[in-house]
Amino acid sequence: MSSVYNGDHGSPPVSQQDLKEAMHYELNGQIWEFAVERLAQALSAKTRKPSALPSKLEQFDTLENYDLAIDKLDLQINTAFHHFVHNKPETLPVKSDCPESEHHRGLIDFLNSGIRSSFAQLPKDYEALYRELKFYVWDRPMKDAKSLKPDGAGVLGFKADELDNLFWSPPAEGGEQMAIPVETRDNWPDLVLHAGSYACCLFSASPLRQFVLVIGYNYEDHTLRFLVYHRGGCTSSEPLNLDQPKGQKGFIHLLVSILTWKTRADAGFPAWCNDAQVCLPGRKAGDNHPLTVDVDHILRYSSCIWGHAPRVFCIGVPVVHPVDEENPVEDLIPDLQHMEVQKNTWQISDTAGHDHLNPTQSATGSAGTETSGLSSSNLIHTVSSIVISRARALTNGVENVDHAIDWYPLDSLELKIGDSAVLKLCWVPDGVPRNLLMEPRLLRDCSGMFGLPKHLYSFRAHHKASCQTTNHLFLPSPAVDFETFRWDLWGKTNWEPEYLSLLGHVTEFVGHSLESAKDLRSLVRAVLHAHLGYYNMIQKNYQHRDLSIGNVRMVDEPIKTERFDIPNPNETQGEILDLCRNLGINDHCDGFVIDGDLAVDWDRHFTEENLGTKSGTSEFMSSMLLDPLDKNYVHSPVDDYYSLYFLTQWACVFRNLSPEDKPEEPQHLQQLRSELAGNVCHRDAATRTISGVANLTANRYGAFLPQAQQFLRDWNDSFSWINEWGNLAESQVFTNATSFRNIAGRGLLSFLHVVNKSKLLL
Repeated sequence: MSSVYNGDHGSPPVSQQDLKEAMHYELNGQIWEFAVERLAQALSAKTRKPSALPSKLEQFDTLENYDLAIDKLDLQINTAFHHFVHNKPETLPVKSDCPESEHHRGLIDFLNSGIRSSFAQLPKDYEALYRELKFYVWDRPMKDAKSLKPDGAGVLGFKADELDNLFWSPPAEGGEQMAIPVETRDNWPDLVLHAGSYACCLFSASPLRQFVLVIGYNYEDHTLRFLVYHRGGCTSSEPLNLDQPKGQKGFIHLLVSILTWKTRADAGFPAWCNDAQVCLPGRKAGDNHPLTVDVDHILRYSSCIWGHAPRVFCIGVPVVHPVDEENPVEDLIPDLQHMEVQKNTWQISDTAGHDHLNPTQSATGSAGTETSGLSSSNLIHTVSSIVISRARALTNGVENVDHAIDWYPLDSLELKIGDSAVLKLCWVPDGVPRNLLMEPRLLRDCSGMFGLPKHLYSFRAHHKASCQTTNHLFLPSPAVDFETFRWDLWGKTNWEPEYLSLLGHVTEFVGHSLESAKDLRSLVRAVLHAHLGYYNMIQKNYQHRDLSIGNVRMVDEPIKTERFDIPNPNETQGEILDLCRNLGINDHCDGFVIDGDLAVDWDRHFTEENLGTKSGTSEFMSSMLLDPLDKNYVHSPVDDYYSLYFLTQWACVFRNLSPEDKPEEPQHLQQLRSELAGNVCHRDAATRTISGVANLTANRYGAFLPQAQQFLRDWNDSFSWINEWGNLAESQVFTNATSFRNIAGRGLLSFLHVVNKSKLLL
């Protein structure tokens, strides 16, 4: 049995119970089981049939759309099976009452014998990506993410008899990379959970890959499974009884399927991105003028299996390409400070007939914790040790792949040599007509407006030509009875499969966190500009619904945008424009709202069943949204107004210490930070301290927060107008686009009065 122990970075021990509970939470309800033949086809190298219709987000992608390499290898599978039966080792199975470690060698010999038999039947010149695959007993800590100890390891190209230097993501020189982890247990529930933690690490080492394969062996009943982890959960082969010919042949069949991979793209790795460089598509599908850019650093990162798994790069158009070897750049290390305040986005949804949290998030946890993978901060410490070596990444070239580009504004962002931009990649729901993607439409329709980034385009990623990057092929079709494919490891569930595709967005680079504001004036100015950006979305009939510290950014030097304007203003809007002119609002913007994962379009929102859904990042959501008893509460601009206040309060409390402060954080400030990162009751207590009558002092709270207290106090006092709206909203009289737009205007006007009173921008 693999054990876990204290890892690097001063992290506490990762207990077996923590690991099990976290991974159980992430995978429960999303475990599926395929017959050998179907899983082998899903794994196989494939090319899209010329006769297949072009893939669309509203359509489920099926195996019938592809020519599958495995379907042409029946003779080789049969021959390999007979070869294996004749040559397999005699050391498996061993008695079930032996110590677990005694099962490892026999299993590894068994796996290697299967590989040799499968390769023996392929042509000598067959260019298999995994031709040099070999399995080793491991059962000790990895060199990175040391809290994990897989029992076995499949690696490529290593020739020695013993493996002694194994990484999830090796450094530039030295060390082997884990290709296929192996786990042994005496029961499947525990095995699947531990194998899932290895899948998290493999996704961290190559975040845009389509799937991860782990081999699991239950030594109690001598059954083996190929476990495929993907963004929709886990799909397993049927159990293969290694004592029986049928199980042994199924084992060979699945081995041959992975030997059909000739390129990394066949194995689900993106041909257009190696995590150090990205080959961006041309403006339109079929454009033969792609642009290769460098990944400068990672802005956002999420470690999970089932979920949207956002990954955000700062990319740069290189002046000299490739990178100058005499001036190497640093390896790609996730920006943990930024990452830790962006991962608790959650949403309650009724679309699948049940309430659930986004699996990478926690509705009541802190912005510094995450409930996927290895549990809260332990996962962050584990993931932070997985560093992608830029030098190693560059050994895998990038190539132009004809992505589908469906969303781009008429006046789009232009990228020139030396420019920077943001590339966001995220797995989004698709495959069924009821899913309408909001984010690319929002970015396209609001591109370049005041307070909003300029948009180049959004695209549906294909890991190779004509192979859209989805999880569809590893999930049961929407047209079948899901129960025939469900693997109930932890009791009966009724969760439907979540069909996801990888979607990319390229937008203007818009700066850094509000926590880094140089002074109170620049912070307030950035928040005001972002609020105007939020209102511009409202004018386009979009509601953002996830205003958080991670989704509002600021810049040091203003960026020229469209001038803020309201066509045909009513009385409230006219007053808004007067105050904006008085505050010097023009076409130079310092603060921006980014992302739109959880946005809604009012043109259809009020006619659908999802009107009662709640979304946001827990630390910045209103107490009404976080109330678990009021399931029918409607998320309105009132809640977004609260979010703007809470994220600004957060920025003031978590701002970097000023030069005049002592090197250590004052204890009272530490307490406020702990409370703001806690549950809603703790946050409310911190808010009362900040907005209360007692003046905060610099020796207890640092130099910045006391300066901001009066502004936050006045803003908090301005919430009194919301009570009137709350009484009306409770009766749902005003749940329509017109009333929501009016209340958004009321909130903006209220905030403008607070800013004007402060005289910070005058």
